[in-house]
Amino acid sequence: MKTEQTHRITELDALRGIAALLVVFFHYTMDQPEANYGFKYGVTGVDLFFIISGFVILLTLEKTRHWKDFVVSRFSRIYPTYWTCVTLTAIFLLLSKHIPWKLFLGSYAANMTMFQTYLGFTDLDGPYWTMIIEMLFYLFMLLIFVTGKLKRVEIIGLFILVPVYYYGRFLPSAAPGIHTMLGQKIPLINHFPLFLAGILFYKIRFDKPSLFRYLLIAVCFYVQLTLFWSGGRSHGVVNYTEYIILLTVYFTLFILYVNGMLGFIVNKVTLFLGKISFGLYLIHQYLALVILIPFAVAHTSLNHFQSVILFALPVELGLATLIHLLVEKPAMDKIRGWYKKRS
Repeated sequence: MKTEQTHRITELDALRGIAALLVVFFHYTMDQPEANYGFKYGVTGVDLFFIISGFVILLTLEKTRHWKDFVVSRFSRIYPTYWTCVTLTAIFLLLSKHIPWKLFLGSYAANMTMFQTYLGFTDLDGPYWTMIIEMLFYLFMLLIFVTGKLKRVEIIGLFILVPVYYYGRFLPSAAPGIHTMLGQKIPLINHFPLFLAGILFYKIRFDKPSLFRYLLIAVCFYVQLTLFWSGGRSHGVVNYTEYIILLTVYFTLFILYVNGMLGFIVNKVTLFLGKISFGLYLIHQYLALVILIPFAVAHTSLNHFQSVILFALPVELGLATLIHLLVEKPAMDKIRGWYKKRS
């Protein structure tokens, strides 16, 4: 059992590292010629993150005895790192732009909650748009857990896929105003099939494979394709055919994983990237595009992409490593240790 657990975690960490790097290089090369060399496909890296999240959250809940355990687990994993990255980005914003203090403080405080979209504020940095989607999924899974329906999560997910399919396939033309409103108020709807696919992959790996589960994964794949134009950022960067190919790659990676054939992606580089992936994902965009890359281009002989490879990427890898070592891991250990003693 210990061997299986370790093997599982290393492969998921490697996938996280790969997903983070895809997103980072997509942002680094936006509006640059290098985007057409394949880096633009990194816009779909968040799809891989969402599948991983569906897998991991069910894994966590199946080991959870009380809802408070789950809340503390997620809080300790996410908020200290998120708060650190939001604060650093806020400092970078103040240093690089003139922003009215009242407006800035309100936006900063709202962003610290992670629910800024419901408070009427925009994200301080680009990657934050995915965090409310994650939080809504956590709340959805927590509701299933506290109502004692965790063992029926697949059936619940199947029933939810029906209105999600209608939302993506028919609502844009039948009721565009309602479609837009739902996408804004419940952004999880645009990515729900990815999370459910992660749940199903977990069931196949640690419960048992079945034709029903593989068929339901195929349904998740199809429904997610109908959502291509509804939400997320992919439709503005890649075409429908490219999205089909990329989504096929991500689902194939998980099929290989649940069948014990994905060990080839595990190495020191992907595991390192996996460890620092959350901090790297949160901190990279504004800092690189507004400060680091323009600075290198202006003060050295490096062009944009050379500045990415030789300056921005090393700096941000180092910063993400410091965040992991000084904030993410210590805070998680301290909060969970405190909770364990208190319990």
